[in-house]
Amino acid sequence: MRSVVALLVLIIALFAPYLPVSALAAPNDFRVISGTLLHPARLNPDTPVAVLKSDEGTVCYADLRAVSSIPTVERGAAVTLVGFEGSRPDQLAAQVIYPPADTPRPADAPSVRSQRINGRIGSLSGPTVVVRAADGREATMLLRGVSARVLRLLRPGDLVTVFGRPGDTDFVVTGIIQRED
Repeated sequence: MRSVVALLVLIIALFAPYLPVSALAAPNDFRVISGTLLHPARLNPDTPVAVLKSDEGTVCYADLRAVSSIPTVERGAAVTLVGFEGSRPDQLAAQVIYPPADTPRPADAPSVRSQRINGRIGSLSGPTVVVRAADGREATMLLRGVSARVLRLLRPGDLVTVFGRPGDTDFVVTGIIQRED
């Protein structure tokens, strides 16, 4: 009996480095994945699913049905997907797609490209937040459309990634992700 247990331990020790490792996120956690479009040959507003090779080298399958604005990009283009992790680490229910900077825009599209700001919350007063970026710059923004439940989770000092666009008078936030230190 001991030899069987010892054999099992040895087999597990030999094959453990080759077993898949689960991602840090869990199902329904927000994820941001940047990478290269593998499928379809041309991503367009009618595409329900996309396959992406992440910058880390993993392949991710993205459900695009919840994305309101899907840009037209060709296979091999660099894209960033923001959404919720599916039941497996390689699945994503995408909410937003950020195309590469050189993607041509339709004539009626806004001329300002979405931005991502990584930093710490300096201060928080209602829906107004000041985020201090890693380079020391501060950005004051209005968290319009962010639920009161999400606002209650945010605290000064929290590490966040904010997605949005500069508006006429303020920074319009389209998403915020609270991160661990």
